[in-house]
Amino acid sequence: MDGKYEKREKKQAEGKSKKDQRLDDLRQILATPYGRRYMDGLLEFHGCFLSIAGTNNVDVYKRLGMREAGLRILSEVAEARPDLIKLKLGE
Repeated sequence: MDGKYEKREKKQAEGKSKKDQRLDDLRQILATPYGRRYMDGLLEFHGCFLSIAGTNNVDVYKRLGMREAGLRILSEVAEARPDLIKLKLGE
């Protein structure tokens, strides 16, 4: 029983360190004007700030999926650099 708990705890610690590394990498990208422009384009492509309207269910679900992916990216950007989100929303 204790072995399973230790394995789970180790996996959680490894997962956290991977997430921390990913956020550190993202901070490095966002530290450059090129990286911020790229992220802006990525978020625009995914339609994060657009409404999802339509009559064709296939198109609506496609846009929902793209938007969901963009919101995931946006949440990581917000976690890595909260100051950038405030700046972008103020523009």
